[in-house]
Amino acid sequence: MSRLMVWGTSDDLIEVSRVSDYPDCLADVAEYGMYDTSPEAPVELHFSDGTILHVWYGDGDRGVWRVAVAHQGEASVVIVPAESGEGVYSDVAFVTLPDRDLLLEKAVCEGEVISNA
Repeated sequence: MSRLMVWGTSDDLIEVSRVSDYPDCLADVAEYGMYDTSPEAPVELHFSDGTILHVWYGDGDRGVWRVAVAHQGEASVVIVPAESGEGVYSDVAFVTLPDRDLLLEKAVCEGEVISNA
């Protein structure tokens, strides 16, 4: 099984990590420094199974990272939404592919590739 976790931190960083079942740990896959993202101009994360996630900062007047499925591929996607509690500033997405390795293929913002994996 292959599982990647996606979330935002600070006001400009998008993090992607590989989740390992044993021991419980994360391995960095990618980090993107991106300002001025929005629901209209999100970062698109493209995965090897065909899944595309949109990630952006800001929810109205709240400083919160949001993650949404733009295209569902073969992987299952579970998004844990950031609630209005103290210290929770990002949705967290878990993208899981049970039968083969899941890869982050590229990141795109406003039609421009910002990173090829």
